[in-house]
Amino acid sequence: MKQETEQFKHDYLPLQPAMQRMAETLLGSEADAADVVQDCFVTLWEERAKLRRVVNREAWCITLVKRRCVDLLRRRKPTVEIDERAMALAEEESHAGEERLRLATQLVDRLPERQALAVRLKHLQGADTQQIAEVLHVNAGNVYTLLSRAYSSLKEMILEYENKQR
Repeated sequence: MKQETEQFKHDYLPLQPAMQRMAETLLGSEADAADVVQDCFVTLWEERAKLRRVVNREAWCITLVKRRCVDLLRRRKPTVEIDERAMALAEEESHAGEERLRLATQLVDRLPERQALAVRLKHLQGADTQQIAEVLHVNAGNVYTLLSRAYSSLKEMILEYENKQR
């Protein structure tokens, strides 16, 4: 259970600021947004077993927040229309998440084969260290080394990409 909790924190807590921004944009209230985001995290935790199949966590979470905000607005005022600007911002956030996923996939594809496979197994398939070790026919220590080298390479590639964007 502890490993599951840590994995959940690792996978979903970093998405909280984007979820909060989206909710604040749609609701116009920091307090209401915080309530919606908290409610979304409760749902995420309750549905964590199903979330292993989710490929783009950020887009999924943003969509969940948008739906909860719309539900809240409908309960308050049945005839309220969502601000077009807010919806455009929501779409931008969603597209930004898709763009980051595309870039991440491209960068992982540039890694050496075993490093790329280890990263995909861990982050796309939700495999633990032992499962990755079995697939790669190595011990757990080698998995940590492969992942560490992969993360280091990815960090360098991201910095290189960001410098090119400036």
